[in-house]
Amino acid sequence: MKNLKFAIIIMSLFLAEISCDKQNNSITPASQQDPNAPKGTVKIGITDAPIDASNVSGAFVTITEVRFDGKVYDTFKGPQTINLLQLQNGNSLMLGDGKFQTGSYNKLTLVLDYSKDASGNAPGCYVQKTDGTKEALAISGNAKQEIEVTVKKFDVNESGVTDLMVDFDLRKAVKEKNENSKKSFSFVTYGELQSSIRLINKNITGEIVGKMSNYNATINGQVLVYVYKKGSFNQNSETNGQGESGVTFKNAVTSAKVDGSGNFKIAFLEEGDYELHFASNKNNNGTIIDFNSFLNLDSNLDLKSIAVKSNTRVNLSLSIKGLIGL
Repeated sequence: MKNLKFAIIIMSLFLAEISCDKQNNSITPASQQDPNAPKGTVKIGITDAPIDASNVSGAFVTITEVRFDGKVYDTFKGPQTINLLQLQNGNSLMLGDGKFQTGSYNKLTLVLDYSKDASGNAPGCYVQKTDGTKEALAISGNAKQEIEVTVKKFDVNESGVTDLMVDFDLRKAVKEKNENSKKSFSFVTYGELQSSIRLINKNITGEIVGKMSNYNATINGQVLVYVYKKGSFNQNSETNGQGESGVTFKNAVTSAKVDGSGNFKIAFLEEGDYELHFASNKNNNGTIIDFNSFLNLDSNLDLKSIAVKSNTRVNLSLSIKGLIGL
């Protein structure tokens, strides 16, 4: 009996120690910044590339928290529900402008709320169709609230301002599928969602602005401009869809939609050499279909080799010669 009591006492002490360790870990979260560390100014905004679906009038995500390398960027006050579809053609929304711990960082985490929006209404992430109905967005498989993205390293210094932009590419992030003859939407897989988000240091970006002098949406269809790093475009793989979700133009850096007057703007491009490809959703017979044709264009610049410099604008003057089927 004494041995049994002794064993119970030892086991109780062991369990108490484990419980204490768990409590100690829980009250010192890795996500907290060091309050005594030097701070620098960090600005962060969010922008979007267009979604392919024509029957969508809005695409909303509810963000509850933003982190860099696990540390909470507490200048952002969540939850915020954001219509990404309004943030195209260089438009953006400021998420925060404040102090953050100095250092070098290469991870961005966006914490999403799928179940409810900033007002407490369901759902938290959804598309709004042109008929006014909402359809909830969730990640295929096991939903993860924390979307962690490895990004190009950036530094936060006590002097100067680190000006960042989150590009949440809806075209890559949301897939449209047919279920029982009805179209529905969902986020792509977690890994694909990670690759649809990029973080850019605005201080080293430029932009491309273009005008098609003879563009007519009825004749030419809706046109999207896809931007690739020079020499990286492979027509076969990019147009056939890649990965579990069949994402087309998957490796494009970003994209932009040509408006009714033939204008487009591609903003927040890091300094470098790019090539542009213009895809239409109308074939040579005038039938509306999925994107399966490229535009044959006259241009004032070589569209296969466009140099973008920091804080500069490249101006393109274009005219349409015809369509090239895939």
